[in-house]
Amino acid sequence: GMMGRTINDLIKDDQENEYIFLTRQICNLLNRQQVLNYFENNNFDYIIHLAAAVGGLFKNMNQNISMFSDNIKINENVLEGCHLNGIKRGIFCLSSCIYPANPSKFPMDETMIHESPPHSSNEGYAYAKRMLELQTRQYNLTYNYEYICVIPVNLYGPYDNFNLNDSHLVPGLMHRFAITKYMETSFEAYGTGKPLRQFLYSYDFGKIILRILFDKTIDTKPIIVCNNKEYKIKEVVDTLADIMFINKDLIIWDTKKSDGCLKKTVTNEKLITKYSDINFTSLEDGLKETYKWFVNNFDNIRK
Repeated sequence: GMMGRTINDLIKDDQENEYIFLTRQICNLLNRQQVLNYFENNNFDYIIHLAAAVGGLFKNMNQNISMFSDNIKINENVLEGCHLNGIKRGIFCLSSCIYPANPSKFPMDETMIHESPPHSSNEGYAYAKRMLELQTRQYNLTYNYEYICVIPVNLYGPYDNFNLNDSHLVPGLMHRFAITKYMETSFEAYGTGKPLRQFLYSYDFGKIILRILFDKTIDTKPIIVCNNKEYKIKEVVDTLADIMFINKDLIIWDTKKSDGCLKKTVTNEKLITKYSDINFTSLEDGLKETYKWFVNNFDNIRK
């Protein structure tokens, strides 16, 4: 997946540690026995658990049952494999989209994950990820493990899933814009463009994951990873259109399509208090790098 490949790029100069990257071809994480056998036959000290059944707004809306069931199975199998084979420290990935749809305040912080129900559009995925936070917390309390949940906002970057039917916002937009540019046709954008979102470039997130993993001074409570700047969806569409030289007059907004949650702002106060030297890639620069990668690798991307 995107983050696994990103971390693989980031650790190439690490001479102190050996990294093993797992794919579904090596081990199907939905299969409990395969997972337990794999962990038993290997000797790992740490885990970075990034695997999940994921998708954009409309995939979540249409597949809430499988999104819940598959993610519950994946997380349960991985945690059991870790526990039975002595992996006592690791990173486990949640998402800011699991937060309450109607929180008591904005921006939301790490203490508010379970405050009230998530948005109905992705409640299957959201509740499964909330259970991952509960599971890791209980392992930490019961066995004195050091399992840390990181909570990113909307991720994008090279190696993303650019499938037209079930991708997230940025890769889906990029692929559809590319088709529009080639066909010289109008472009249909979904919703009103008014919802606010925060974005995180994948290489920024990868660096922070590795920093937290090896930092024994950080506590094991969840930590939000984000840039506090947020954008309207329309701003993202317009910025990407400029980067790809798309005529914005050809963009038509289908306001009958769902906007999803209108606002889910979270704060990076805990992260920045701990690591004051973090510099985030701007959205424009991150989109430029992603588009450059998209063009150079189009024949082999997930699409």
